Amino acid sequence: MAFTLSVRNYRGLRRVDWSPSGVCALVGPNGSGKTTLIDVLQLLQDTYRSGFTNAIAGHGGAYGLRHFEAEKGERISFKLRVDSAIWEFSPEVSLGPGGARIPLYERITDGDVLSAEFDGSMDEVLGDASPNDVGLRDLIYQDGLDGVPESTRRLVELLSSYRHHHHYALASLRREGSLLGGDLRLNDDGRNLFAVLMNWRNRRDQRERWTFVFNTMRDCYPELFSDFSFPIAANIVSCEVHTPAGHSLTPVLLPDGFLVALIHLCAVASSAPGAVLAIDEPENALHPFTLRRLMEAFREWSDAHDVTVLLATHSPVILDTFKELPEKVFVMEPGEEVLPVPLDSLKKRSWLAHFALGDLYKDLKYGAPAGADEA
Repeated sequence: MAFTLSVRNYRGLRRVDWSPSGVCALVGPNGSGKTTLIDVLQLLQDTYRSGFTNAIAGHGGAYGLRHFEAEKGERISFKLRVDSAIWEFSPEVSLGPGGARIPLYERITDGDVLSAEFDGSMDEVLGDASPNDVGLRDLIYQDGLDGVPESTRRLVELLSSYRHHHHYALASLRREGSLLGGDLRLNDDGRNLFAVLMNWRNRRDQRERWTFVFNTMRDCYPELFSDFSFPIAANIVSCEVHTPAGHSLTPVLLPDGFLVALIHLCAVASSAPGAVLAIDEPENALHPFTLRRLMEAFREWSDAHDVTVLLATHSPVILDTFKELPEKVFVMEPGEEVLPVPLDSLKKRSWLAHFALGDLYKDLKYGAPAGADEA
C-alpha cells in the first residue's frame, strides 16, 4: 500500500518525507536514524491503539523526544497520508519535577473533509467535534469502518497491519517451541513460528502462504530441506526438518540461518494484502545465495499482494539486487536536509548503471558516515 510518512524533530530525525512502496532498502551509517525511522510506524500504530502518552512510554520515554538541534518554537510532528486521508499530530513535551506533560494537537482529514481535530494544550476540542470524537481511534470506534471514507479506512488498515520484525527468539524456539494455538500471523519476534506454519499447512485457505514458504525454503536449502513435520506435546508445537538424505533435524540441530530465513519468509507471507512490514538487518546469519533467493521471493509476494517490505540493512548483497531499482534504495545520507533520499536522487542513474550498488556502498560512495572520505 502506497503511503507517505512525514516526521519533524522526533529524536534523531530532523526532517523526514518518505514514500516507499514495494520492496525497499533503507541504508546509512550507524546512528543515522534507520531503526528510529522504521520504529516511527510502530509508534503511530501504538498511538492509534492506546494514545501517544501510553505509546511513547514503550518507545524510550519522553526524554530526548525532541531533536536536540531543533530551534526554539519548532515542534515535533508526525503525518501519515494514504491516498486523500491524512492523520497528523504534534506533541509538545514539558519536563518537570512531577514528570512529563505531553499535550497533543491531532487532526484527521480526508480530502477537504475535517473528520476530527483536537488541541490538548487548550484542553478543548476544536470545531464541532465532541470529546468522544477526538482522535483517529475514537473516530473509528464511534462510527466503525463502515462510517468513514475509503481513504481513511485504508489508512487505518495500514496502521492495524504494520509489523516490525526484529530480535528473533531463536533460543526460545529451540528450547521451548511454539505454544499451540490458532495463530495465522507471525509475531514480531517469530516466537509462534511453528504454530503458524502448522496451521498454514493444515488449512486449505492458507495454502498459498504455506506453498510460498515451503518452495522458497527448498530453493534456499536444497541439500538440507525436503519437508517439515510438527510434533505436538503438552500444548507445545515443535518442528522437525527432514533432509533429502532421509535424516530428521530438530530445532536444536538447525543452523541459525535456516531459522532466520524461515522467519523472514513467514513474516512476509503472513502480511495482509496492502500491508507494510519492516525487517531490521535481514542479512544476519544468512549466506549470499540465500539472501538473493529471499529477495526474489520478497518481490514475488510484494508484487502479488501489494505488500510494502522495508529492509533496514548494511548488506552489499541485498543492495546488489536493486541494480535496476535504485529508486527503491533510500539513504540516510549525512548532510541532506530531508531524509531518506532515494539513491537515484543522490547519484545519476546513468552513473549507477556502471557499478554494483553493494560495491558503491562498501566504498563509501553513499550512505557513509560524515567525514569518512577524510579518514
